Amino acid sequence: MWQINGYKILAVVLVFLVWMLCFRMYWPDSTTIHRPPGPHPVFRHASKSTESPPFWDSLPQELTNLTSLLYWPPTPGDGGDLLASTSPQTSTYHLRGPAQATYELGGLLEVILVARDHWGRPKSHGGDLFQARLLGPESKAGVPGDVQDLENGTYLVSIPLLWVGKAQVQMRLIHSSEAVGVLRRIWREKRATVDFRGYFQGMKGAKETVVCNVDPHSTGVKGPTCQYRDVVSGELWFCAQPPTLPCNSLVGHSAGSYLKVTTRHDEALLAWNVTDKLLPQGIPPILVSPAAHWNIVLALPPRPPCHPGLKSPKPSGFYYQNTWHSLSCSGRTFPTADSILGCLAGRVVHMIGDSTLRQWWEYLRDTVPCEWWRGEARDTRALRKEDVNREGFAEGNPRVWWRVGQDAASL
Repeated sequence: MWQINGYKILAVVLVFLVWMLCFRMYWPDSTTIHRPPGPHPVFRHASKSTESPPFWDSLPQELTNLTSLLYWPPTPGDGGDLLASTSPQTSTYHLRGPAQATYELGGLLEVILVARDHWGRPKSHGGDLFQARLLGPESKAGVPGDVQDLENGTYLVSIPLLWVGKAQVQMRLIHSSEAVGVLRRIWREKRATVDFRGYFQGMKGAKETVVCNVDPHSTGVKGPTCQYRDVVSGELWFCAQPPTLPCNSLVGHSAGSYLKVTTRHDEALLAWNVTDKLLPQGIPPILVSPAAHWNIVLALPPRPPCHPGLKSPKPSGFYYQNTWHSLSCSGRTFPTADSILGCLAGRVVHMIGDSTLRQWWEYLRDTVPCEWWRGEARDTRALRKEDVNREGFAEGNPRVWWRVGQDAASL
């Protein structure tokens, strides 16, 4: 009996050892476990990754849903009847309260604006883009007003009274609600309204030009496309596949042509005769007087010195005697050529932007007498590097370099 029991115990031990051996053979250790691959770096060329870059994770919570910042009241449209759209000739405005002989400096002027169609009928919905301003021609002054859409065809306009003297309310219709509806539809349905030309160059000098865009469907080809990702923003850029050259031979691009995205009715709503037009004068000029016992001409609160990071009030400031006054901080002015030179002496200023910024470049060129405004530096095109560094710049003179805006994507 003892021998039988011994054989049973020995058999159980052997089975257990065999089972452990098989378990060890088929259970990989920590060095052989197949884990999913780690994240790959995002390359500048031919990246097909759609992962959101860490940049977006760092955005404040209020900016994560950008569409909420683009809210605009509903715009039902005109049903194809141009005369039913908002008209700058028939829309009217008047003071919210009774007119006064004088208005107190630092107060608020409130105006009611009524949108009307071309027949003069009041609109029943909002969505128009109106612009309000208070101007003082004698004081060379101006300030924008705040336009609140009540979404029933009327608008409440609030304008701060920031200088002493005569002032005149001015209203403009920038776009009717129907025109805004056209722009909104194009924005939602047409990702691209202009195309670009992409330039590719091979190692042996071969050159090819294709269509590029932010939308692969707007490149005009049904075949493969080259895809590029901006390493900072994560934005994608597409170019049609060149006939022979590889995607990584892209060397630059330029603007191409505008795409046809509007109908004839759309174009009538966006035409010059109904866009950015003054409304007929609805309020006579007003007179702003200083508050009692105060001999001041400007309503400027105590402000800290200007520095980056300050929050901007609404409005952010105003003009008086052709000088900008910020309502958030106290800045310096440079009214003469000598004061501009004193600020810019020994500095290099890089201006990168469109024609709006180019006007500053031209202003400095025409205002500041400098010996280096000569030759190609007088051209409003970008200064070449050799122009900036060439001999002839006096010691300590400022150097201003303007160039048109950068590429649509930093490739």
